[in-house]
Amino acid sequence: MGKTKYQQTIIAKLRRLREEKGYSQQKVGYILGLSNGQIGNIESVKQTHKYTLSQIKALCKEFDVRIEQIFLEEDDYKTKNIIDLLIDRIITYGE
Repeated sequence: MGKTKYQQTIIAKLRRLREEKGYSQQKVGYILGLSNGQIGNIESVKQTHKYTLSQIKALCKEFDVRIEQIFLEEDDYKTKNIIDLLIDRIITYGE
């Protein structure tokens, strides 16, 4: 089984951030203790590999973005119970 559409969306956001910050896959691999080949597998839609939640947290810190910016969309901020929504999205990513 491959990655879900939602997992692909989150990984694509992180890839865009990586590229915007000028980070190579090798540099991200170094930060996370992974090979650049593993980062390539994570970023590939054909592979089942994905970032762990702790890796996403580390990338957010490195890229200076809040974790909710990864898991939420602009319209989500209009939601009354945003914390529950964020938790639901993180759970969905992890499944």
